[in-house]
Amino acid sequence: MKRKELNIEFIRVFAIFMVVMIHVSNIYINSFSKISALHFNTAVVFNSLSRICVPLFFMVSGIFLINKEFDLKSYYKRVLKFVFLLIFWSVIYFLHNNDFKLNNFGKALANSFFNADKTSRHLWFMYAIIGIYIALPFIQNMCKNMSRELENLFLILWFSFSGLIVIFVPLIRYITKTDVDITYPIPIINSAYYLGYFIIGHILYERFKCISPTAKKNLLCVGTYLISVFISIIVTCFFTAKTNEIYEPMTWYRGIFIAIAACAVFILIVINKDKFKSNAILTFSHRSFGIYLLHMLFLNHITENINVLEFNPLISIPLLTLVVYALSFIASFILSKIPIIKNLV
Repeated sequence: MKRKELNIEFIRVFAIFMVVMIHVSNIYINSFSKISALHFNTAVVFNSLSRICVPLFFMVSGIFLINKEFDLKSYYKRVLKFVFLLIFWSVIYFLHNNDFKLNNFGKALANSFFNADKTSRHLWFMYAIIGIYIALPFIQNMCKNMSRELENLFLILWFSFSGLIVIFVPLIRYITKTDVDITYPIPIINSAYYLGYFIIGHILYERFKCISPTAKKNLLCVGTYLISVFISIIVTCFFTAKTNEIYEPMTWYRGIFIAIAACAVFILIVINKDKFKSNAILTFSHRSFGIYLLHMLFLNHITENINVLEFNPLISIPLLTLVVYALSFIASFILSKIPIIKNLV
């Protein structure tokens, strides 16, 4: 894509807002034993509606990067930039979690590239995207030389081995009361599920970018998204109530229903490209990465000073999401105007 396509940029804006909503709703979900079933289920609804965010980010990256011509200088620059950003923000979050003390800096640096649990878990995305950037030249060559038949085969295999298994194995365990497991990592297909989204984003974009929307197509996309999310919500709430433990498989990003929902929304936005005309989208899109990096600082600070669980999640989750998103956007925007710091957000 040589020019900015506002519908694709909107996907970034939409997805990062949902990232914030997931982390806000997780406050309630992770407090399952401390809140009512109604509040838990409400949080599951918001969480499930938002789970397409990470797939969408990988899919957008696939659009931009797979068709680019390989340049060795740009390759090294991109990888080294993101490695540096990962280390920098890991150190920031480690120091934030352990107080800004000089004697903690060595520990922060040691943990910055090896242990996201001690920095901030949301930084896992950086590890994943850096891995894709490292392998990008080989991914590009593979995808550019795939026929439509091979693309279809990839879609079938990825949805089957990555999407279906992760959903049905836990169900089999529950039904049979056994510890049965199916672990057979197939290279490219399911050894890294996010690579699948990266490739699928490229495939779907190329196939749907010239298709015009109709009311029927739009309704099909919206209906597919809502039905997929509804199934995730029902199964999660049902098995959580039955086992008295949080049932997580339906909210895993690689799950078949999350994948179908993400593809439906992605196609909906791609075919409706003419509906996105406001250049304000670019302003928010350019700050998406900064919002991703910063938002947990604001969310952590708020939850350290306010007991969010005292409020009804039906109101508090969307409200807190808006507040954290707005604060992160403002901070990212301000930092982007400072010469030395602007490349860090």
